[in-house]
Amino acid sequence: MTLKKLAGETAIYGLSHIMPRVLNFLVMTVYMTYRFNNPADFGIFSELYSYATIILSLMVFRMDTAYFRFASRDGEAKGGMVYETTFAIMAIISTVMVVLMLAASQSIAAFLGYPQDAHYVQWFAWILALDAYTTLVYARFRLEGRPFRFLMFRVANVLFTVFFVLFFLELLPRLWPSMMKAVGQWTGINKELDYVFLSNLLASLLVFLAMVPEMLKMRLAVNRGLVKDILKYSWPLVIIIVAGNINQNIAVPLQQFLLEGSIESKKAISGIYSAGAKLAILLSLFTTAFNYAAEPFFFNQAAKDKKYEINGVIAKAFTIFSALVILGTYFYIDLVLLMIGQNYRGGVAVVPVLLYSYLFLGLYYNFSIWYKLADKTLYGAYIAMGGVVVTLIASWILVPATGMMGSAWASLACFVYMAVSGYWQGQRHFPIAYPTKDLIKYALMTALFLIMAWEVRNWVSDIWIRMTINTVFLAGFIGYILIFEKAFIRQYIYKAKV
Repeated sequence: MTLKKLAGETAIYGLSHIMPRVLNFLVMTVYMTYRFNNPADFGIFSELYSYATIILSLMVFRMDTAYFRFASRDGEAKGGMVYETTFAIMAIISTVMVVLMLAASQSIAAFLGYPQDAHYVQWFAWILALDAYTTLVYARFRLEGRPFRFLMFRVANVLFTVFFVLFFLELLPRLWPSMMKAVGQWTGINKELDYVFLSNLLASLLVFLAMVPEMLKMRLAVNRGLVKDILKYSWPLVIIIVAGNINQNIAVPLQQFLLEGSIESKKAISGIYSAGAKLAILLSLFTTAFNYAAEPFFFNQAAKDKKYEINGVIAKAFTIFSALVILGTYFYIDLVLLMIGQNYRGGVAVVPVLLYSYLFLGLYYNFSIWYKLADKTLYGAYIAMGGVVVTLIASWILVPATGMMGSAWASLACFVYMAVSGYWQGQRHFPIAYPTKDLIKYALMTALFLIMAWEVRNWVSDIWIRMTINTVFLAGFIGYILIFEKAFIRQYIYKAKV
């Protein structure tokens, strides 16, 4: 397996992840921040999807990773049985959780501060169920090397969502206002934001129906002997993914508890923060795309290369590329800001901190592969739960004192802790050679350039002069890489042989 192949798979899975997220960004962030002038609406949107992400990870119960592990280990002959067994476990857990959410929808809505909107909980219960049922199908596409099939369904989901959002919010009110009124009466919708959630539900339903033929290919059989092994392997991973989603998505819900002021003002602050956080989308998307491609790559590579030399190479390449994305985004943040509405641009302050935090999250993904390969996933659970503790303590201290910036600094503290802990524990239990000095060097250089760009932004008022100075900074950083990493680029990037 070559670095070139991983780069290709990262590009394909990146496309399958980035294209939907970019389309989603254009509609849900760009469009919504311009259309919904009140940031509180975007705060409600961000809060509900934050909870949804955490709940979905519980529903899936990390059966996708368990499928990768057991299907790869047991070979293709038993892979089908692994698929059906993991699918059955996921289906049972998801169904139970959906029934509970539907039964307690009114109580949950009241707890979240939406006593008049129990339909939010009901709609999201169905959205999450439909998304959970398709997760194992996506996983099979990945393991079987069918990335374009993966891409097709992922993009279709977002395209359907975009279509329905524009249909309900733009076309119906203009062309068929009477039909718009009828839809509102039939669904009980009394505000425009609700149509965004309804659009997601309809899109998830259509994708689920399109995937039914793939699901029907399964045999109605479950390997009971595998169930215990799969659950033993996956439950620590569930803690990891839930904790990870808490670390990445809990900022907005926490702001509702930690900020002072009225509910409306807190949701407005959350909306501004969320819009600013979305501007860090490029590195966030690349980090996730890298994780999508790297997980099955490392499992397959482990059977061939017991020295794991490729891990260190990939960590360095990831760090250099991430540094370029971080600096490129913040150096030209004045242009990037045009993608969100004027009322949301106060969130620009959180962008450099969140960008930098994603660098450490990506390094953690690289370092953390050791406990998956060694079947010591409980260590990953300890690290992830430690990250939750860091997030909660840092948020509790910083958010009341510094507002939305406290959430950004809490994210950075959490991901730095997780990356350092993942590396340290890995060297103790499953040593892999990483170019540690190079990783630290580029992390510090990135921080230095971000601080310089921050000072330039504070002291230079003219946008074009700022971007000119930042262009010089970026050219200097690229020049350093080309000069001092010439051998690395020639060996691992240009030739892409390992």
